[in-house]
Amino acid sequence: MQPTSSMKEEFLQKWQMGLQIYRPLIDNTSVSERRKAIKLSADVAMASLRRGTTCWSRALIQKTATEDNFLVRQMLSGIKAETLINKKLPKVMCHRKIVRRSKKILRRRKSRSAIEEVAAKARKLVNKKTQGLRNVVPGGEFMSNDVLLIQETLDYIVSLQTQVNVMRSIVDAAEAGSER
Repeated sequence: MQPTSSMKEEFLQKWQMGLQIYRPLIDNTSVSERRKAIKLSADVAMASLRRGTTCWSRALIQKTATEDNFLVRQMLSGIKAETLINKKLPKVMCHRKIVRRSKKILRRRKSRSAIEEVAAKARKLVNKKTQGLRNVVPGGEFMSNDVLLIQETLDYIVSLQTQVNVMRSIVDAAEAGSER
């Protein structure tokens, strides 16, 4: 799934707004501070494209709001910024029932056949990859449903592609301008 041109245009507008907000603050700063400001404004622009409809966008908005609340409020104007910033993400909980169930499973594993061991290894590999995905996607650690995690991941990938395409276009335009 490729990002649409309207999605790219909207991202570029939001990103420019974020950079304009940061401009007075970053004119006389170090390269690392500028890089941080560019990334922060790009993240908020990307999350605001989804208007808080996805878990990853809400997680990015909350994370960014703790770092720079003014930027988030300005870029999210008209999207119920207060509800998105103050919305609590679900907590990860470990219940006794889950712990008991996992102990029973460990006891059963001792008496497995070769086929069951291969299936268990495959499940363990899938769980490891799923956990890695949860760590990469913003807000992924709060998604208990694997189908939702995959949908959110796909949506996040499309948004990242949009971000990369727009940034690549800006670099190409800057290079073409400097060759003249």
